[in-house]
Amino acid sequence: MNGQGFKIELKSRYEEWWRYNADLMCGCFDADDNRTGFASTASDVADVGSNLTERPADIPTARSVVLETPPCHHLVLYVYIIPHTLPAGNDIDSTRPFEAEIRISRDGKLLRTEKRAINQWSGASIELKVRADQ
Repeated sequence: MNGQGFKIELKSRYEEWWRYNADLMCGCFDADDNRTGFASTASDVADVGSNLTERPADIPTARSVVLETPPCHHLVLYVYIIPHTLPAGNDIDSTRPFEAEIRISRDGKLLRTEKRAINQWSGASIELKVRADQ
């Protein structure tokens, strides 16, 4: 098995990114596709349904979520972006999807960057298979 793990970072420049909880989870596998580990992290701002009126003071505007895995050959990553506070208005133009970015690196080398459009009402559920040799 390769002795290096992966680093996954989820971030968004959307000014209301604070309205979303974000969970990252992944299964880690060896070259023979045997699961060798599991890693997860979460950035929870508030309970779902909280309907906050503004960003909590202790939540930075430029918040990112970072997950580092144990050493593995490849992984299956699950990203969940869950709204705890829905948009204040229901005008279609003001509730268009926003962009979130997933960056995956290993040993300081960027392997993959994905930008995804996130629905403001439903959030997102994303699955990615990641190999170091992609």
